[in-house]
Amino acid sequence: MALSQERREEIFSGALALVAEHGFDKVTMDQVADATRSSKATLYRQWGSKTALVVDALSCFATFEEPLPDTGTLRGDLLEMFEPREPKVTDEAELIGALLTATRTDPELAEAIRRQAVEPATDRVRALVDRAVERGEVAADAPALRHLAVLLVAPFVLHDAVMAGELTDEYVHDYVESVLLPALGVH
Repeated sequence: MALSQERREEIFSGALALVAEHGFDKVTMDQVADATRSSKATLYRQWGSKTALVVDALSCFATFEEPLPDTGTLRGDLLEMFEPREPKVTDEAELIGALLTATRTDPELAEAIRRQAVEPATDRVRALVDRAVERGEVAADAPALRHLAVLLVAPFVLHDAVMAGELTDEYVHDYVESVLLPALGVH
């Protein structure tokens, strides 16, 4: 039996909250079942593994289906893409930290996150950058292009580890303006 989208999102929220609180390695499917008022059999039937459930949850809450911004400039497109949105996951910093820790010892999880979360996000920004190259805003051979994935992921993943305070919308705006755009040669 297929689960409704609403029910899937309830399970996803519960699973991600547990991972954020306890760490990926310490969360069991039994805990997810208890926290989400599900049966373990249903969870395994729908996803097959904890890794598949967590990665599917991450993909569900990502905004990969939204149309790409098209403001006519890379600056405008990036700022619109990173506009403040209602967070779909609570304790996002803790979740990212827990998943980063787990990817160091779980190659299957690391590959799944790269494939289903990092690559689609990078592909979306790459499409914006490709349009900027076509418009002549960014040089086709800009050295930073080969580091685009790291440039994109860094502020969201590393902020809490190296900076005091929360990742704010102002910080993201400043990062786009003072790091990302200059790295791509946009002044």
